[in-house]
Amino acid sequence: MSATFHLYRLQQVDSQIAKVDKRLDEIQRIIDDNRDLKRAKARVKKCEIAQQETAKTLKKAEKNVQAQHITIEQTEATLYGGNVKNPKEVQDLQNKSESLKRYLNTLQDQQLEAMLAHEEEDEALQTAENAFKKLRNELIQQNSELGGEQTVLNQEKERLLREREATEPDIPAELLDKYNKLRKQKNGFAITSVMDNSCSACGTTLTLSLQQTARTFLAYCPSCKRILYVS
Repeated sequence: MSATFHLYRLQQVDSQIAKVDKRLDEIQRIIDDNRDLKRAKARVKKCEIAQQETAKTLKKAEKNVQAQHITIEQTEATLYGGNVKNPKEVQDLQNKSESLKRYLNTLQDQQLEAMLAHEEEDEALQTAENAFKKLRNELIQQNSELGGEQTVLNQEKERLLREREATEPDIPAELLDKYNKLRKQKNGFAITSVMDNSCSACGTTLTLSLQQTARTFLAYCPSCKRILYVS
């Protein structure tokens, strides 16, 4: 077998290794990318803060209503307790009681608004927490599957590296050096096959004389300058 045959086989192995490495890099980026989960967690935190604020507002509104009820009860107890005889004082107490009751209506409206706002934030928090848990579970499942794929790809890479190691001794050191340099220059593809009298890499038509030379000696595509392999 010619050296270019072994070189072509080495190119096939290197291409497979490059493909495996690319996929391994993609998998690692996916596993390391937790931006969506961080955003979901930040949304939960934001909703928690808003929910806590509405809880405080509601609690304050409830206390205000309760305190107003007590004030009204105390005022009416004085009014109807029989101890106040002066008509003007009685009238003042009646006016105060009515004023307190009117303000109670305002406080109760505020309490209702606070309760509705708190319920809305409760729902928003629950939605955010559910979304976070769903995304986290999906990522756990995804990463588990990707981890399995990683294991398979690493095993395949080890096999390919052993095959590459077994192929290199069949290639003269000088030719191997040319191949490695050319591979860096040509985006990973240093050697190309001839198909239908053309370079399979760039499509340039090759003379029969050049093809015949490539069968025995090192020959290059006149256009893309890659090493030619004729099967």
